[in-house]
Amino acid sequence: MRHHTNSVVVLGFLAVLVPMSGKAADLTIDRATTYQTIEGLGFFGAADVWWSSPSAVLDQAWTDKVIDDLGISMWRNEYVSEATVQDAKWDTMRPVVQAMVDTAKKRGVKLRIILTVWSPPAAMKCLSDDKLTCNSNPPTRPKDTKGGNILDPAMRADLATWLIAGLQMYQDIGADVYALSFQNEPYFTETYNACVYAQDAYSATLAAVGPNIKAAFPNVKLFGAENMLGIECGKSPGTAFDSWFYTGNILNVAAALSSIDAFAVHGYVDGVSATATSNLASMWTSLLTATAKTGKALWMTETSGYFHTWPGTKDNPGPLDLGQAIYAALVYGNVSAWTYWQGSNKAGYDEYSLMAGADKPGKNYYVSKQFFRFVRPGAQRVDVKSSDPEVMAAAFSHPTMNAFTVVAINTGSASKALTFAGTGLPSDYQVFRTSANEDAAALGTMAADSITLPASSITTLVNGSYRESDSIGDGGMGGTGGATGGGGTTGTGRADAGIGPDASVGGRTGSGGSTGTAGGTTTGGRASTGGATATGGAASGGGAGTTATGGRTVTGGATGGTMAGASGTAGTTGRGGNGGSVSSSNGGKLPDAGLATGGTTAVTTGAGGSGGALPDAAASPTGGQPGVIPDAGLAPAKAASSGCGCKLGGPEQTTSTVWTIALAGIALLVSRAGRKRALRRRHTDS
Repeated sequence: MRHHTNSVVVLGFLAVLVPMSGKAADLTIDRATTYQTIEGLGFFGAADVWWSSPSAVLDQAWTDKVIDDLGISMWRNEYVSEATVQDAKWDTMRPVVQAMVDTAKKRGVKLRIILTVWSPPAAMKCLSDDKLTCNSNPPTRPKDTKGGNILDPAMRADLATWLIAGLQMYQDIGADVYALSFQNEPYFTETYNACVYAQDAYSATLAAVGPNIKAAFPNVKLFGAENMLGIECGKSPGTAFDSWFYTGNILNVAAALSSIDAFAVHGYVDGVSATATSNLASMWTSLLTATAKTGKALWMTETSGYFHTWPGTKDNPGPLDLGQAIYAALVYGNVSAWTYWQGSNKAGYDEYSLMAGADKPGKNYYVSKQFFRFVRPGAQRVDVKSSDPEVMAAAFSHPTMNAFTVVAINTGSASKALTFAGTGLPSDYQVFRTSANEDAAALGTMAADSITLPASSITTLVNGSYRESDSIGDGGMGGTGGATGGGGTTGTGRADAGIGPDASVGGRTGSGGSTGTAGGTTTGGRASTGGATATGGAASGGGAGTTATGGRTVTGGATGGTMAGASGTAGTTGRGGNGGSVSSSNGGKLPDAGLATGGTTAVTTGAGGSGGALPDAAASPTGGQPGVIPDAGLAPAKAASSGCGCKLGGPEQTTSTVWTIALAGIALLVSRAGRKRALRRRHTDS
């Protein structure tokens, strides 16, 4: 055990000991300093797991729920070979893809579809993980796509052709694929669809298929290698970038580097266990530092292992840990795309899924919503520094939706008042919160100087629009008027909404102009102002030149309605739907984390002990030094300019190299056997 001022680390769990005085957390925001632009946030899969029935995976109520309410903007799916038995073939997937795309289009959402291959067709593979077996004449082919094995190097051109056919298949139904990864988790042999690539083989394949794919589909991005963050950044002292693995190999192969558009990792240590929250800040910083010179994006394309019990424990990370994981990726990794593993499992949500169908969202659904719904594609992250190490905040400015969003996490056991410093900041916000007893609750409009973060909670503050379309009721869906109708005085909100952007503002019974309609093409309303040109539409009902609408002034389309009424008189400003009551619930624990907050510069680590070397599952021909399993006891050191009071922890490094390697190998085998990766990814064994 190592002791530090105001902190103590016990078995890898960092508890930050601070006075529980409820002192204000000061957020200093610099909107002029910008970082990554968000490409999309979302998850993998359909309304139910793909191996269930076609009727279970296609569910319009669920599709509406995840587009309208959860707010996904990126959707990940598997591209499979249909020559052998699969969980779901294209005939099952196609209606789901069409429903997702069609629903998103109706809402004005440009849903970004990303595809990952778990295995190329069996006819392109060699039986065994040893590439020498491909030299036999003819090579021995596996009977199906399961169980690992490797791609025959002679089949790389055929692989490119097959990948292009998949992109065309989606395009033929009006679903343009945004990005493609030709291999999921290439380091592991699995009982389900899998293919093992040594590091040099992966880079060589990327260099071979990339130009062909780009020639056929120049707008499709290529991402990879989708290895584990805990492996790519698991070098001693436990969170350092390891150039021996896939990202490092790509960086050293010019043809591969020119083909890839985004470096993507999975948020696991071994493919099952989520990366320790206390390691995330330094791991993401390590990966960002290693790849920054390339100008390529960083993505996190799969994670899970977060239980739905608030807030979570060291052994069973929970929703508050998930929120911190998203925060760390966005702030320390400058990640521009983030997708969870399974979106839905109708058998019941668990640590691998967010919900159990449309009517059973889990706690992790609501934590994800705090980011997904309000941080829209095109938003730019701006600089935020927090004075309180227990308050983590990320801020985003959206230039075209005219929105400013702050997501703040209070990991402490006392409530915290927020104060804001900076230029060009809003005077008030729409407030949404998830805590032990709140589920993305809409709390209405609050002045910026009156916002408090309850203990153990995640709060999203929005000023401006956060919906791309008004087709689901925002901005006064039906507020048309009679000749002299007054604006509706009791306009109702959506059933799940509070006052403001989530409300059907403009009043469903509101009127005011002979033909004017409330709400234009933007939605959500500009919080507290009703949009740049007044609420519900600048010149909708109420006669030419008036601003009358049903719906209160906190909401309404940012660009207003269409068509001025011919002679109607201005209606009164009705009130939008009632919001949930403000709750100042406490509860929860200090997080399994010591995440530094607000900082964007490098986070360093000290000499905490490493967990030993990873097993050589796909021996690298480079002969490089194998990496190490990250030490769960490491907490990030204080980041420069971050205002973080975190201290470095972790056991002393006293284990010999030989024993470190041996123990790490045993630990990995036990973890993978005990947690059973197949629970995360069950496939039909046939």
